[in-house]
Amino acid sequence: MSGIAPWIPVEPNDTPAAILGPLPFKRGAVTYSIPTSVVPTNAGGILVFAWVALRGKNAPIAYWHMAAAQEQRASCWFSLLISGDTTGNSVVCNSQEFWLPYPADGKLEVTLHLADLTSPNNRGQVEIHGYYPATIP
Repeated sequence: MSGIAPWIPVEPNDTPAAILGPLPFKRGAVTYSIPTSVVPTNAGGILVFAWVALRGKNAPIAYWHMAAAQEQRASCWFSLLISGDTTGNSVVCNSQEFWLPYPADGKLEVTLHLADLTSPNNRGQVEIHGYYPATIP
C-alpha cells in the first residue's frame, strides 16, 4: 500500500512506558497519556492491547471501551468484554488488540461499562504494542 510505512512494534518488556496502566474495575472512565517516548505525536495510529483476568466473585458481565478522540468527529474505540463468575469459583480472562488512530489529544480513554468488578484479586492492564507513522504525502 503506498503512502503508509510499515508499522513499528513496541515491546512492553523492553519499553516499560508502553504499559499505560491498569484497567479500571469501577464503572467510569480513566484517561492515560500516551508517552512520546513510546509513540511520536505525529504517528498515524496506535496498536492498543488490553487484557483482564478476573479471580473471585464478580458481576456476570462487563465491558470496557478503549477510545481515541478525533478532531471534529466522534472518537474511535474498541471493546473488551468479560463474563465474571458470580460464585467466585473460577478464573476468567480475555484480551483484545486493536488499531486506533493516534488520538488528537494524545490520550487514550478507558471506560468500564455495566457493572463494577469488585474482587480484589482482579488484574488487567492497557498497553501500547506498536504504532504506524503518519501518512506519507
